[in-house]
Amino acid sequence: MCPRHRALYPLGTSCPKCNSARPRRHQSKSATARGYTYQWEKIRAIAIRQQPYCSFCGTDKDLTGDHIHPLKEGGQNVIENVRVLCRSCNTRRENDLRKGKRY
Repeated sequence: MCPRHRALYPLGTSCPKCNSARPRRHQSKSATARGYTYQWEKIRAIAIRQQPYCSFCGTDKDLTGDHIHPLKEGGQNVIENVRVLCRSCNTRRENDLRKGKRY
């Protein structure tokens, strides 16, 4: 939307009336920039090998590694800070954290 004319126009184009470019949305950092390195991949694989089921629901399908104490809150990529969750439990946990709930 052009702030001057309050007119909508498609992404990647400019306002047809004043030719001002549409501002870009925020782009997130890459996984490596957020702290998910090769070391994290190795630790996650070890955790899944040690416990081949979800810590919350017990399923053995689509497993992921989850930081108990998130990296953005000062957690580290160590085996003691990783638990195994299925993708749906991991997503549910992340959504709950954004709403203020803690697990």
